[in-house]
Amino acid sequence: MNEDDCFPLLLSGRERSGIDVTIRTAASRAEVADILDRYALSEADFVAGFPDLAKAVQELPDESPSAV
Repeated sequence: MNEDDCFPLLLSGRERSGIDVTIRTAASRAEVADILDRYALSEADFVAGFPDLAKAVQELPDESPSAV
């Protein structure tokens, strides 16, 4: 196993909690993509490190609902 295979596991508890909370408050998959970019976390690493959260993200709409 190389270092890239365990990347999500190298995150601190604080980092994991921050990612978790931020993604749980996202309103769309587009927002989640921006969050992953902000944390420099690839989609594959996100799915590997947060499998339950990744499943929940699949239920989000592609784009945020427009504010009216």
